[in-house]
Amino acid sequence: MVYDYFGDSAAIGTPVLTGAEVLKQLETSDSIWVTFEAPIQAVCQTKGCWMEVQLDSATTALVRFKDYGFFVPMDASGEVATVAGAVKKEVLSVEWLQEQARDANESDSAVAAITQPEVRLTVMASGVALVQKPAASTESEGHGEAAAEGAAEGHDHE
Repeated sequence: MVYDYFGDSAAIGTPVLTGAEVLKQLETSDSIWVTFEAPIQAVCQTKGCWMEVQLDSATTALVRFKDYGFFVPMDASGEVATVAGAVKKEVLSVEWLQEQARDANESDSAVAAITQPEVRLTVMASGVALVQKPAASTESEGHGEAAAEGAAEGHDHE
């Protein structure tokens, strides 16, 4: 398979774990550095600066990108991502959760209903690989870096 890489392609190592294997490792560690594969459930619709991945049938993780230095295509939902990064439990603030809901095009009432912080699994990714789409192979090269350079003002999730 041919991949499009976002961030540091050299960070993506082996073995590539499943989401279930990541969760198993987190039973004995507070945080781990791993490369894993998981389906993308959602992507920031403002510029691709975060994504949600499904680790198992009941558990998702929020993936953000190291140093806010790269992004993924906003149409990547449904694809399987290979992610290299640090996975840990983190308390996400109400402000972050509301911003994430806005980025996902949630209604104003859904955003307003977020009133409590949440403990979630998060990933600070150094690199992401997506299977290259045949029709988009030339358009998507370097997309992550180009998107980082053209970042919209006022949309900073570092």
